[in-house]
Amino acid sequence: MSGFVARPSRLPTAIRLGLRDLRGGLRGFGTFIACIALGVAAIAGVGSFARGLVEGLAREGRVILGADASFQVLHRELPDAIIAALAERGTVATMATTRAMARTPALGDAAKSSLVEIKAVDPGLYPLVGTLESEPAASTRDALAVRDGRAGVLVEPALLVRLGVAVGDEVILGDLPVRIAGVIRSEPDRLAGGLGFGPRLLLSLDTFRQTGLIQPGSLIRWMYQLDLGSTQASDADLRRVIADIRGRFPDAGFEIRTRMNASPQLTTQIERFSQFLTLVGLTALLVGGVGVANAVASLVDRKRDDIATLKALGATGGMVFAATLTQVGLLALVGTAIGLAFGAALPAAVVAAFGSAIPIPVATSVQPGELATAAAYGLLVALAFALWPLGRAHDVPVSALFRDTVDGERRWPRPRYLALVAATLAVLVTLSVVTSFNPRLAMGFMAGAAGIFVALRLVAAGIMALAARMPRSRRTSLRLAVSNLHRPGALTPSVVLSLGLGLTLLAVIALVDASFRRQIEDALPERAPSFFFVDIVNSDAPRAPTSTACPCCAAASCGSAAARSRRSAPATTSPGRCAATAASPMARRSRAIRASPPANGGRPTTTVRRSSRSTSGWAAASG
Repeated sequence: MSGFVARPSRLPTAIRLGLRDLRGGLRGFGTFIACIALGVAAIAGVGSFARGLVEGLAREGRVILGADASFQVLHRELPDAIIAALAERGTVATMATTRAMARTPALGDAAKSSLVEIKAVDPGLYPLVGTLESEPAASTRDALAVRDGRAGVLVEPALLVRLGVAVGDEVILGDLPVRIAGVIRSEPDRLAGGLGFGPRLLLSLDTFRQTGLIQPGSLIRWMYQLDLGSTQASDADLRRVIADIRGRFPDAGFEIRTRMNASPQLTTQIERFSQFLTLVGLTALLVGGVGVANAVASLVDRKRDDIATLKALGATGGMVFAATLTQVGLLALVGTAIGLAFGAALPAAVVAAFGSAIPIPVATSVQPGELATAAAYGLLVALAFALWPLGRAHDVPVSALFRDTVDGERRWPRPRYLALVAATLAVLVTLSVVTSFNPRLAMGFMAGAAGIFVALRLVAAGIMALAARMPRSRRTSLRLAVSNLHRPGALTPSVVLSLGLGLTLLAVIALVDASFRRQIEDALPERAPSFFFVDIVNSDAPRAPTSTACPCCAAASCGSAAARSRRSAPATTSPGRCAATAASPMARRSRAIRASPPANGGRPTTTVRRSSRSTSGWAAASG
């Protein structure tokens, strides 16, 4: 016990003075701690959650991809020689994905159709990794089997709602009627396919070949999933397999994805979004830095008598600075610890509250790297904003400290403290750039933040100068209010900085949102198509706009909105354009049939243009 009691005496005098001063409690430091804790919590929470998403994708990459590696090509299937080479390495399962229209067999007003995301699989092998859950429960082979002359398909619940059908009903896919055998409840490799524009429809490869959707030029992605046969296969083993296949077939033209990058686009978007939120959190931390500076300045003012007494008893300015810095550092550590605790708990809290709505696996483990980055941000901001008011008290004589209340003399800190402030800010900028997904963006953000600080400080100086030159009012309350704007020790700079930075943050978020909206709106054409038909055969394109038949059921008497619009819109197609398109080697292209607004009260005209993308089947969308 005696050894423990004696330990504080071994500490430097400045640190012992700072620790003793904190025995009175943390009263008056609530704003200081809150400013640091909120900023650190925002940065730590965003970083931990984003890292949890990325790690979840990496950890579940094999399940998300559905295999150890996927070899993908468009429009064509791989030669048998390549498939045989893949089979030498493990199990190979073939899949095909495309978009098409599923429609009900009814005619007239009862006919309905919907765009679907088709996935054709080998029922005996799919899925290679993970589990396909359907309702009613059945194996992939049983669900997609042919019964009573109709092949089975599995669909997502949204398709049942759109078409008004139920399990056991028939729908038409291309030229083939199929039977809805069940509803997909969980598709293990759904994320690997990217963004979908319609409900999933799962069928066998044999059934897919019978639909008539496989035509020259149809936008079909053929995927060959390779399972190495062991979940213990290392990443190095997988890289060697990929290198061997590339070396043997350098001109195969396939795109390769592995379990290490099952969804690279999603990972990139997560990193970009997390960087944006991190910069928002850093902005909030910088706003809190103003509160830190105010709290430290208030601490120095409250301890003025204590500082004067210490100096009168022989304490040096460096000792006073070190003692006060010890208090500020401990308070910053308390605020940082609180922020780190909330930030570390954020991923688990989000998963607990919204886990069922998040389609991406999230790792809820503690992220030491992200927490360390957030702690560094918090401590650096606290130090940068505290050094200035702390350094100002270093060389002020005892008489000036007692007189400070009256004349409010303000001096710049010593050059050593100015150098410390500059060095701290440089480290803060370096940390922001090094940890950023886009260093140029981070540098621009820090430069913008510095410019805003300077601009707001000039605004505050202008307000104080204007208030000092205003004529004295006869109203006591107004005269005191104006005098408080420019008096010694006025809070005008702090208030302007705090309000200005807060409003700047809100304005930036609002402008980013408005920019995204405007970009989407500007991308829309001045005259958008009323209907969009996908994958019309080129030979049928010249007559497609003039036909009065429904594009979904081909019935001339159909009363659907699509058929009525086409019957009311005379064709003004360009034979030359269609003839040139028909000569294209891509035999099936997408066409947009655009009903232009009527001019001078006349009837709308219809034009045909080729789209840059194509899928299989008819698609109609109201413009």
